[in-house]
Amino acid sequence: MKRGLLKTMNAILRPIGARIIKNTADHIEMMSAIRRVALHGFDINSVIDIGASDGKWSSEVMGIYPDANFLAIEPLSEREPALKKLKARVPNFDYALCVAGSQNGGTAMLNVSDDLDGSTVDGGGGPGREVPVATLDALVQERKLIGPFMLKFDTHGFEMPIIEGARTTLEDTNVIIMEVYNFGVSEHGLRFHEMCAHLETLGFRCYDMADPMLRAYDRALWQMDLLFCRADSMIFEHSGYC
Repeated sequence: MKRGLLKTMNAILRPIGARIIKNTADHIEMMSAIRRVALHGFDINSVIDIGASDGKWSSEVMGIYPDANFLAIEPLSEREPALKKLKARVPNFDYALCVAGSQNGGTAMLNVSDDLDGSTVDGGGGPGREVPVATLDALVQERKLIGPFMLKFDTHGFEMPIIEGARTTLEDTNVIIMEVYNFGVSEHGLRFHEMCAHLETLGFRCYDMADPMLRAYDRALWQMDLLFCRADSMIFEHSGYC
């Protein structure tokens, strides 16, 4: 189905709460994985994009969840012009220029890489600058966001402090999308299997993946995006292949 026709059909179906999703079920890339989120029927009212960069990921997901509210969390002031433009264009989009962390208030040291994309909190990658910190729970309350939530992490080994500051938000979260690593990218970061185990203690199980990346110099698995849903989701009621 052509994109224009799909958009028109979904506009017609929206009043009755239905939509048509283009089926790219076997593609191991991010937007195909997001379409599978919709195909699985996970209820999503708000999307929180943690490590949002210029908002490109949020913009793409809006095509699949046009009625959801979006909050982008991004610490780099260099990204604010693009985020401002997106906010001016899309009424259900907002952003917070900060680091998501375990404590609400104060600052964190952000190491800024030359390409900006490799910037890390309390890690390496370039000169440091202090940036404000807020918890997800505080941001959700402040912006009056309503769950169920989808949380996307692109946070380069800083996931655990963010999770610690999202205890209430996680209780009403249906899907977590997290960039995870096969190596120890930060002092306190978890490798992918450790993160899977930790999220299971919080009631989430991995059910999908996207965008695996190999390390440049030796082609070893470097990172991938894993998708987690509630451990009591219907998707786990059947354990067979067929």
